[in-house]
Amino acid sequence: MILLDYHNKIIEDTLIERFNSQDGKFEALETVIADFDGVTFHLYTAPESANKNLLNISMSMKCYSELKKHGVDDIMKRFYPNNITSTENGYDITLQVDCASKPADVPKFAKEISLIKRHAFGAPFYKVFADIEAKKPAGPLIEISYRDDEAFYLKPEADRVIVIFSIQFKDQDDVVFAKVFLQEYQDARKTMQNSPSVLFSQKEPPMELKGVRNLKVSEGQGFVSFVLFASHISGTKKEKSIDNIQTFRNYLHYHIKCSKAYMHTRMRNKVKSFLQVLNRAKSAPESAEKKTITGKTFRRADEPQQSADDDYNI
Repeated sequence: MILLDYHNKIIEDTLIERFNSQDGKFEALETVIADFDGVTFHLYTAPESANKNLLNISMSMKCYSELKKHGVDDIMKRFYPNNITSTENGYDITLQVDCASKPADVPKFAKEISLIKRHAFGAPFYKVFADIEAKKPAGPLIEISYRDDEAFYLKPEADRVIVIFSIQFKDQDDVVFAKVFLQEYQDARKTMQNSPSVLFSQKEPPMELKGVRNLKVSEGQGFVSFVLFASHISGTKKEKSIDNIQTFRNYLHYHIKCSKAYMHTRMRNKVKSFLQVLNRAKSAPESAEKKTITGKTFRRADEPQQSADDDYNI
């Protein structure tokens, strides 16, 4: 199974293309990009400005106001200290890049800018991980409603953090596929050391969410819990854990759709093979009529005769 990218490929390619402009002339640009989780990007050059080398990248996400409570502004300043500019109306943050000033490592810089969504979603994780490393007392449950009917929760404890995804399955078949996938996660943990534990429950929320107000519970609602220990959130593993955990929901749905498409392909191929068997089972067509040199038709004596004038019995 493949892993989804953590960055936005369109933003990365656009920046690389403009940085590598041979003549140094930049055309006006304006495009809107839709990303996972209802996130929208707006890439544009200011129409009233003659400096088309200044590319603005605005991002809008449903839960940005919630992320502000958990230090997203500090995270943005940490990763983009020289790029944050006045926020465009209707968006939550705007970065500005001078494409005429080519950085030393263009691919690395373009990749970092295209990770803006990942860094924003990582704000509560950075906060909780830092508190656990500092051995601070466990804080309250953190809820981030990043989709209309879905949310993820962070439950900090003394030496671990429980990450819970509330996932809305619109198709009941998807619940079955999800159970199969997550069972594989649990089985793999038996042979892999230091892997986080994974729990899945349908309709019934885990105990960690007891008392949460406005918690959505329905037949199509599933809850997936990951338990991340200190070994998963310290040192260099911290960034990788944030990368993988925040893309889990999209990763799960992506592979559910791929599995359904694969099964449909196999079903169509099986129907095709059945049709071939049925076609081979058909009886051979009757032999064509035989005529004499005068144009009369040969018919066997035991066959029904149409007319005595045009039949020649043998």
